[in-house]
Amino acid sequence: MGTPKLRLVFYEDKNGIQSYFYLEKTEAMRVIAMLKILPKLREWTSVSAISKMIDAKIPATLSTMYKLAGVLRIDLKLPEGRKIIAKQPVLHIRKEQFNTRNNIRKQKFLRPSVYVKCHNRK
Repeated sequence: MGTPKLRLVFYEDKNGIQSYFYLEKTEAMRVIAMLKILPKLREWTSVSAISKMIDAKIPATLSTMYKLAGVLRIDLKLPEGRKIIAKQPVLHIRKEQFNTRNNIRKQKFLRPSVYVKCHNRK
């Protein structure tokens, strides 16, 4: 048996039909690192700050965040069965309309800022 695989499930109906995909090893490691720091994020935090926390590049972190935003649940495939790691909603994402740091004309093509916050669980 190989290493455990992390699976993102996006859709599941009453007949058992699912829409999901498995993550690659590096992306699965980023998701696990994000899930560890997520409970600390009660305020809106920028993706650049999160990428520094998990020691990853900003584009890779941004790509992973977008995948986690629409996920129904995250589970792990083990030899004895599946273990659910997280359920919906995993996190909230807020994307600004434009870049708020754009006060210099030369940098008018900067991407807008993206912020992440943990869902308040009871």
